[in-house]
Amino acid sequence: MALGKYEIAKLRSNEIDACIIKTLQSGQSFRVEAGAGSGKTYSLNKVIDWIQDNYWQSLNLKKQKVACITYTNAGVDVIASRLRMESFIEPMTIHTFAWGLIKQFEHELKKKVVEENLLPDGIKGDDFDMVHYEIGARYVENRVLYLHHNDVILLFARFMDNKKFRQLMTVQYPIVLIDEYQDSLKAIIDQFLNWFIDMKEGPQFGFFGDAWQTIYEKSSCGIIDSANIAVIGKEANFRSQQVIVDVLNEMRPELPQICATDENDGFVKVITCNDFCGDRQKGYYKGELPNDILIERIDNLQEKLDKDYQWNDEHITLMITHKMLAKQQSYVNLLEMLDERLKDGDDPYLEFFSEVVEPLYSALEEKRLTRIFDVLGSRGYPIEYKGQKRIWSEFEKRLEEGRKRTIGDVMKVLFELQGIQIPIPPKVQESHKKYLDDPENQYGRSTIGHLYGISYSEVLNTLEFLSPNAEYSTDHGVKGEEYQNVLFVVGRGWNNYQFDKYMGCDSSKLKGNEYDAYVRNRNLFYVCCSRPRKRLVLFITVPVEGDFMVYLKKLFGVENICTYSEFMSEDK
Repeated sequence: MALGKYEIAKLRSNEIDACIIKTLQSGQSFRVEAGAGSGKTYSLNKVIDWIQDNYWQSLNLKKQKVACITYTNAGVDVIASRLRMESFIEPMTIHTFAWGLIKQFEHELKKKVVEENLLPDGIKGDDFDMVHYEIGARYVENRVLYLHHNDVILLFARFMDNKKFRQLMTVQYPIVLIDEYQDSLKAIIDQFLNWFIDMKEGPQFGFFGDAWQTIYEKSSCGIIDSANIAVIGKEANFRSQQVIVDVLNEMRPELPQICATDENDGFVKVITCNDFCGDRQKGYYKGELPNDILIERIDNLQEKLDKDYQWNDEHITLMITHKMLAKQQSYVNLLEMLDERLKDGDDPYLEFFSEVVEPLYSALEEKRLTRIFDVLGSRGYPIEYKGQKRIWSEFEKRLEEGRKRTIGDVMKVLFELQGIQIPIPPKVQESHKKYLDDPENQYGRSTIGHLYGISYSEVLNTLEFLSPNAEYSTDHGVKGEEYQNVLFVVGRGWNNYQFDKYMGCDSSKLKGNEYDAYVRNRNLFYVCCSRPRKRLVLFITVPVEGDFMVYLKKLFGVENICTYSEFMSEDK
């Protein structure tokens, strides 16, 4: 009896997992390059299980640990849930890992903090006695300096130049596993390469991830290359049907995948707007459809997909046209104000609202005291006596009222608060102080004054859009996710992404910034095209011509490309 696709893919996957274990046993550092849907997490879990079964005695006797570094706290929790009681494997974020090592060098740590000028405004070296890291905000309290997230990374990279420090890390963590390696901080990975891997010294490293799924971050390392790293490719796709896998294999022939499902009722389709004969947008959005036409076409397209293909069963719409999204999701003023910072998700105010203000409000609303403790950091239990209960109750009431008005109203509540210390980031504190000191100067009026006048509802809409559960998304939150159906809208809106320029170009002729831009575009294109299990529709709202059209025909087949008018007139 012939084997089915799943059995064939599973056999190949098992062979590769055995190869990973064999490399682990050899002591050589390795990189598992796992394409979309290939079971990276499964392989990582197999390695963890094998280490627990086989290295318990040798490592436990020496009181050594295996570090398993992952990108998010949620990832840490997932790995921790699989470990045995009192396991010698420690799942943690890179910040936790870095702090756990550098804090052991207390005297040198204080010295380096001063040398690198990692101090709040107005603070000198003799204003603090100890250095701690808890909530990721930089401030001094009770002669203790608390570090910012970025400070910990910079200090760790500096400490890596110290031989004694490297020896300590090697003794404590003879094996270091890194999940989603491509998103790791370049400053740290470069030091691991320079001092350990390239010199064949130090811990054994196991990197798990996919360089093609690096979502653009200036600080991310991307692909990790060294002659001393064994590269092991995962060659199965357990997510997508054959029609999707064929597209991915055409896109990435150096890592071909075996489709693991016999289901074959999906499809791929490229829908262009080459049928539009009117005037297109100019300037920043050159070539884009007029906004009203753009929104109308997307709405009509989704309606037809829902009607003809039950698209609304489980789907997501991935958009690169952020301006149109802002109008649909009602945060257009905030987009115009924050511009690239909102597009990149790295604005200090937005980060503060996302990581502190909204989690704190939710915790108060739901009466979850432990969550309040988590948000504020371990500075003591947040509500210890009756008077504090009244303070917190008044704070919740005022914050609720502020959230119904403007960003400025929310900030006023936070800064006028008495009896509760909210971890407000230094950049936010600094800009707020500048505004209060002279609200009529150009900075105050045009920047902070404008921001504070925007309805806070736009912040809530933005955070909802950026969440991984949103019906609409850009690159935020989509990596690692999968959906039955994906509508991928390609248009103007972000300087970082111009698929019509880079997809189909000869990358071997590109250098420097041009090559970096190509990789950035290629990666996001790959990530978006590899999310669906069953159906993928590309809706391209800018003109499709030249090398881009040739590339699309090669990837999807000329029979799967049509204009918007042709698709809308089709009978299923």
